[in-house]
Amino acid sequence: MRVPLPISLRLTLWYGLTLLLLLSGFAVFCYTGFHLALHRDFDRHLTHEERELLPFVTADEKGPRFEGLDALTSVAYRSEGVYGTYVRLLTPGGGVRYQSPNFSAYPPLPVAVPAGTERTSASVTWAGLPARTRYVPLRAHPRAPLVGWLELTGFEWSLHQELHRLRLTLVLGVALSMAFALVAGWWLARRTLRPVSTMTVAAGRMGSGNLSARLPADFGPRDELTELAETFNGLLDRLERSVERERRFTANAAHELLTPLATLRSEAEVALRRERDAPAYREVIRQALIDVARMTSIVQDLLRLARAEALSPQPGDCLDLYELVAERAARLQALAAERGVSLDVEAGPALAVMAQAGPLAEVVDNLIANALKYTPAGGHVVVRLETQQGRAGFSVEDTGAGFSPGEADRLFDRFYRSDDAAVQAQAGSGLGLAIVQAVVEAFGGRVEASSSGPGRGSRFAVWLPRAPRKGTSSS
Repeated sequence: MRVPLPISLRLTLWYGLTLLLLLSGFAVFCYTGFHLALHRDFDRHLTHEERELLPFVTADEKGPRFEGLDALTSVAYRSEGVYGTYVRLLTPGGGVRYQSPNFSAYPPLPVAVPAGTERTSASVTWAGLPARTRYVPLRAHPRAPLVGWLELTGFEWSLHQELHRLRLTLVLGVALSMAFALVAGWWLARRTLRPVSTMTVAAGRMGSGNLSARLPADFGPRDELTELAETFNGLLDRLERSVERERRFTANAAHELLTPLATLRSEAEVALRRERDAPAYREVIRQALIDVARMTSIVQDLLRLARAEALSPQPGDCLDLYELVAERAARLQALAAERGVSLDVEAGPALAVMAQAGPLAEVVDNLIANALKYTPAGGHVVVRLETQQGRAGFSVEDTGAGFSPGEADRLFDRFYRSDDAAVQAQAGSGLGLAIVQAVVEAFGGRVEASSSGPGRGSRFAVWLPRAPRKGTSSS
């Protein structure tokens, strides 16, 4: 079974593996470079010995030979050990014509003349020790045929000792660095993820009964975890407001339905206490129907609100805003005439918006009907089409009851009703503007309310995304 590892341990292991690969690569690079540099230095040493020996070499048809070599003191061809230079003259076929006296201290060195005719160097093993041999072709003159080889050999034991010490140093350095890095990486990972542990503990203490609790977000320097905590706290703020709104909504809905139910029950109980004549029963039934109609209206508005909040815009949603507004206003002209209020629609350009006709028609109807409801006889309601920063919309402006500036945001709360007497006198469920806001926001728009004060009229504006012109992209 796979055992889950903590994030801090996984980070430490990945950090250690990455560092191991980097350090190992660096160590191999250093070792290889130093190894090649030592070989180049040793080759330069053999080249120096070659230049010192060549003036004493005679190469002719009789073969290669030394002349006057005893006078040469700068080449250690008589010294033994790792500091000696071992010299031989070879025939083209590999026969030994001469070898320096220091060869006698070691087993014979196998002869391996090069296949070509150019200077070359090769690493060999001689007497169990690493050695380096340089071969120099010998000719009577540059264009003459090859008459032999000058062979120079030296032990690389000291070089390999240096390489061994370097290899040991690099291995120990990588191992100690890895040990320190793993300890430091574990400490850093734990320290870095400490805010996560703190947030986990804080989140575990949250419950449905403690919606005001928030995650700690002050971890010193501002970083990604701070932004995560603040973002999560913002989500919790919205959830708390949403839950509180739903609680108020449930309480208000229960209150709105409980009042007519209580009235209906009271009237029924009073009617049953004693015998009454037919007109009295008809009055009881009429009052019961009024209460049922009020409850039916509230339930219908609740259903419309639920549908509005569940709207799912489609990519192809598009309609002509002026055509829709003019049509809905024409349907409400009769209601405006009945109330003695003039209703005008100011002509505007053809504006295409991204919305569905059915839900948006309900928005237009609600706003115009509200304006007509709260505007006294002789008043005026005007609907205008407008554009603003790439958005299209319409506004409904009236000369009616108005509201105080502090009420602008609360008007869209469910079941909210102003304390103004003129508003209280009008029947309504208090859900109309909540439905308007839900529909408009579902299509990516916004709705605004403004008024100069009670009795000074009001203005409601709806803004929606404009639909792209044909042939253009909406992205």
